[in-house]
Amino acid sequence: MIAVGISLILMALSSCDDSESSVRSIPNAAALQAMTDENTEAKIQHFTIDATAGGQITGQHGTIVKFPASAFLTSENGVVTGSVDIEFIEIYTRSSMLLTQRPTTGKKSDGTKAMLVSGGEFYVHATKGNSILKPSATYSIIVPTKNTGGTNLDMNMFTGVEECENDKCNLVWEEQKDRKMEIGEFQTAGGIFSAYYAIQSKFGWTNIDRWYSDPRTKTTIFVEVPSGFDNKNCAVYIIYDGEPTALGQFDRYDEKTKRFTEHYGLIPVGLNVHIILVSIINDEIHYAIKSAVITENHVEVISDGDVHAITQEELVALIDDLP
Repeated sequence: MIAVGISLILMALSSCDDSESSVRSIPNAAALQAMTDENTEAKIQHFTIDATAGGQITGQHGTIVKFPASAFLTSENGVVTGSVDIEFIEIYTRSSMLLTQRPTTGKKSDGTKAMLVSGGEFYVHATKGNSILKPSATYSIIVPTKNTGGTNLDMNMFTGVEECENDKCNLVWEEQKDRKMEIGEFQTAGGIFSAYYAIQSKFGWTNIDRWYSDPRTKTTIFVEVPSGFDNKNCAVYIIYDGEPTALGQFDRYDEKTKRFTEHYGLIPVGLNVHIILVSIINDEIHYAIKSAVITENHVEVISDGDVHAITQEELVALIDDLP
């Protein structure tokens, strides 16, 4: 009887330990945000140019940014001379979009949102000492079209705008109707390449995009996540198969149903997609990837068994290898 009693006590203690372990294994919201911040910081390339003479910088992926002479002003409109520090980010892959939380969600003039297909996302920031600078005139971002599969004549310029709701902020892209984008050829010492020319008048985020178009009937998609996951401690994305530079994010979450959804309800019925969940649990990246063919009012369920630990390098390879 004593042995049986001890066994029952040990079983009870084990059950409590499992419960505590489950609590400890809830995804960490702060760690997920830290991962996003660290990946964004890692993307920053640093350059120095002469403010009076102007000049150009070339990113690791071949993007060129050209500044005219006397291109910078202080916040009080003073002309800047001497050395200027430039921070530059270039993003061309959906894995980079995911890790920096820069999905291709576009906001139309009527406020509705829809999927964009990107020709490249770019960030330009200029400082002198501790002072943040602004452009005195336009500058050019010259984007090799080969980085995103070749020239597409439907591309336009978009600017990044941060939208915050319930302490959660997301970057969305608004079309710049007042700015001009050209498509042509650019010559360097290494030869001539086809390029998008974004003529920009402000620093910050710029995206070369086209609106995703599909004639099929549209619907809304819902993603149900495991218990303990929510819009603060995990992020859920959608990839349209065949569009390697498009990444949608499910930025709406219903506390009652525990489901994510997106704003626009414009997912084509019959479309082949992959849905990706990313979180940080016990200081490790955890993910789930589900393939699906979209049906009317589609509900995709991600279960506990779908979520696994992975390294960041492995996750990047998985995402970029998706169709």
